[in-house]
Amino acid sequence: MSTQPLRGEGGRPPNGVITVDLAVDLVITSTEAVPLSARLVYDPQSPFTALLEVSSHGDWENAQWSFARDLLQTGLNKPSGDGDVRIWPPCRCSNRPEVRMLLRGTSGSALLDVPSEPLREWLVRTWEAVPPGEENARINWDAILSALLSS
Repeated sequence: MSTQPLRGEGGRPPNGVITVDLAVDLVITSTEAVPLSARLVYDPQSPFTALLEVSSHGDWENAQWSFARDLLQTGLNKPSGDGDVRIWPPCRCSNRPEVRMLLRGTSGSALLDVPSEPLREWLVRTWEAVPPGEENARINWDAILSALLSS
């Protein structure tokens, strides 16, 4: 199973979006996995949300999940989430260093092993960009309210 970051493992494009590209594993059975490409994306303009894009061939439109970055942070240390996204921390008892994510969609589900250290480092960069408690100040509430009232 491959759990190493891909080359050019991420960064901060000029627009302030923070990304990291990862090699993850789609868990098929307890002994079988399929390597996939994944990208975590954090846009400080949408400060509560993290986006996970998963691809088998580098096509970033294959599958996407969005969820709270708090969920990822909690999942590094203890099981978190319910519903469509569940996250388990690395398991010392089974010597699994990856974070495990169960992602459910309308047409199925996927169980992924995500390397924990690049995930942790990416989360640190997101918290440096928008510290805890400062998320609300980044949201344009007037634009959101205007969009809601116009629809």
